[in-house]
This record gives sequence, structure tokens and C-alpha cells, in this order.
Amino acid sequence: MNRRSFLKKSALFSAGIAVSSWQVLPDSLELRCNKIQKKHLDSGELPVLVLKGSPRKRGQIHGESLRDNINELMSLWKEDIHKVHNIHPGKYIEEFIAYQKFDKAIERWMPELAEEVLGIAEGAGVDQKTIYAFQLLDEEWWFAAHRRTAIPLPEEKNCSTLAVFSQKGLPTMVAQTMDITSCYDKHQVLFHVKHQDSALESLIFSFAGIIAMCGMNSRSLGICCNTLLQLDHCPDGLPVAYIVRGVLAQKTYADAVEFIKTITHASGQNYTIGSQREAASFECSANKVCRYIPNEGANRVYHTNHPLVNDDMGIYLKMLEKIPEGKRPKPPNNSEIRFMALEKRLKDPEKRIDVAAIKAILSSHDDPKNPVCRHIPPGEEGVFTAACVIYELGDSPMLHLAPGPPCFTEFKKYEL
Repeated sequence: MNRRSFLKKSALFSAGIAVSSWQVLPDSLELRCNKIQKKHLDSGELPVLVLKGSPRKRGQIHGESLRDNINELMSLWKEDIHKVHNIHPGKYIEEFIAYQKFDKAIERWMPELAEEVLGIAEGAGVDQKTIYAFQLLDEEWWFAAHRRTAIPLPEEKNCSTLAVFSQKGLPTMVAQTMDITSCYDKHQVLFHVKHQDSALESLIFSFAGIIAMCGMNSRSLGICCNTLLQLDHCPDGLPVAYIVRGVLAQKTYADAVEFIKTITHASGQNYTIGSQREAASFECSANKVCRYIPNEGANRVYHTNHPLVNDDMGIYLKMLEKIPEGKRPKPPNNSEIRFMALEKRLKDPEKRIDVAAIKAILSSHDDPKNPVCRHIPPGEEGVFTAACVIYELGDSPMLHLAPGPPCFTEFKKYEL
């Protein structure tokens, strides 16, 4: 699939009224405005969709507003399944659904999201099981590895995260690059979720049809995440997208951390969570949650796609044993090289890190073959940086978002 140019400016309007005002619109007008913003997505601009009401209604607005984009992206996803696994995508999805038991964890910890996903299916006119499987990006990656035993887990999961806090005169900042395969290009979206029966609101970056990738809420809580496929997973834990939404449903940093520590994790993942006063990085697996701290007293943390403190890797190590020693991955790999690039730019505790510095770090290409900011030539396919997000978690939280590689994509500001 051809990549679109991200050089176009993101004009965010709702029936001619700037979305940045976040005004409450009547339901019928809100849906009509969301349809208008779908046209912005088709023209190469980033839409902001307001999702409010009951969970089912939020999903219906999402599905109907982005119906064409959801169906197009799901078609590309199915094409990729067929190409990679040489199996009919419907059969593959059936196998995946039969293998997992995530629905029980979702019902236990985030039951409202089951309703929201059902609403997406209804609004978009797609199969319920398929749209459910579509939410499970990280979980599908390790499921695929099970189907390809004796082949190492994929390494091209290239997100890089960082957080800085306790800097005099600056708010806590949490940021990341969001890297993914190029078929997701043209389908980036920002959701403005208004929680039912609550003053809580969230800004969530994602793709058409998917409930969440990362985001921040109006209580100055932000979450970024990195895949850690080496860590143990389980088929009955809570999936990553649902965990992101679960964190953003919390009102305090303490509650967010407690949520991360209490749930059972379906997938190995690094979550960086920030608030007005602090930030922390957690490596989560099926059996452990470990906090990563670069050094004692550090006021910054950074992470890529390999575990640093969590040793819950029994499944991955068994897979590696099936690979001849001469064909096993050798260090430093892509994740380790990117980590060193982040560390080089962030390790000096005296260096003041502001938004401009974060943009430079996440736009870097210190190692041309293993850059933090990744892009591919027009017309080619591969993994690229689909977005870069920076949260300023002060009294009035602000999101800086570039819907493409940050080295050349314009950042826009969004406030809650």
C-alpha cells in the first residue's frame, strides 16, 4: 500500500467550528460532525472524533463515522494475514478466537469496553468476532509465533518511549513513537472520549476501528506503551488495548499503578505512566510486574522493546532453544541500539528536557539502520512511525501529536 505524505497540515474542524474548543454538541450534530471529520481523514488530515454517551453508543459513533476506513483497514489486515500465514484470514481469525480467553478478563476488569467494541461492529457493519480480534494487535503477534514454532519472535516492534519529571518549571512529560506496519497508514485518528456519568475525558491516539493505542486524560494521567514479546504471555489475561483504556479510566496516579499491578496481563508490555508529580516505567508479563528505574533518584526514564528487569521469559527462551545457535539473533539488536540512542540523549541528569528536546530525541536517526524515527520510501511497505505523541501533564494537560514520522510531520496541540 502506498504511504501518504504526512506533510499536509492537520485542520481539525467540526462543521466549521474548531475542535480544540471541545464544546459539547447535540447527539445528532455530533455524529454529523464526526462524519465530516471522516472526510478529513480521507483527504490526508487527522480527524478528531468525539465519543460520548453509553459505551455502546460511543462504539456506534466510532463505527459509523469511520465505516469506510475501518472496512478498508480490516481488508488490508486480512490481506496481510493471508500473505504472512498462507491461510484464509477467516480461518486464521477463527483459530485465534478459539485459542484465547480474553473475554473473561475483559468482563472482569473492563466490561464496558466489550459493549463499546460491539457498538463499533454495529456502526461499521462488520462481523463482531472480527472487530474483536482486530483490537488484539499485541496478542495476535504472539499467537502468530505459536503457529510458527522454531522461528524467533518478530523483532520489528519499534516503539520508543520516555518520560521526564521533577524538572523545575516544567511539567511531567511522557512521550513515544508509535511504530507499526504501513498498512495502517491513512487510518490514524484521535478520539476525544467523554466518560459516561463522569467529568473525566480522554484523548486517545489510535487507528480506525481500534479502541486505543495510547493516550492521556483530563486528570493529567498519561500512558505510553512498548511491546515486549520476549516476556511470557497468557491467553486469559487482559489485552493491551483494554489496559490502556483501563489506565485512562483512573483518576489518580496511585489508582493507575494499582490497576497495572492488579490485573492479569495477556501480553508482555512496557507501560510508562505519568502524572503531574511523577512517572514510572513498568515491564509487565503474565506472571510479573517489575518497575524499571535507570538509576537511583533518576527524574527520567526511557524504554524500547526488550526487557531490562523482568525475567519472566520462559516461553521465549524455549522458542530460542529450537533455533540453531548460529541462526539466533545476535546483540545489539534494533531495540538495544535505539535504547542506547535514548540513553545517550537522556542520561545526563543536569540536561533540561523540554518539549523541543523530546521532539529532537524522538525524531533522531543516530543509527541510520536502527533509527528512533522510522520512515520508508513512498510506494514501499514496511514498519514506520505512524505517530509521535508528547503529553504535558500539568494543571491543564496538553497533547502534542504528529500523525507520522516526527522528523518531518507537523505537531498539533490538543488540550483537555
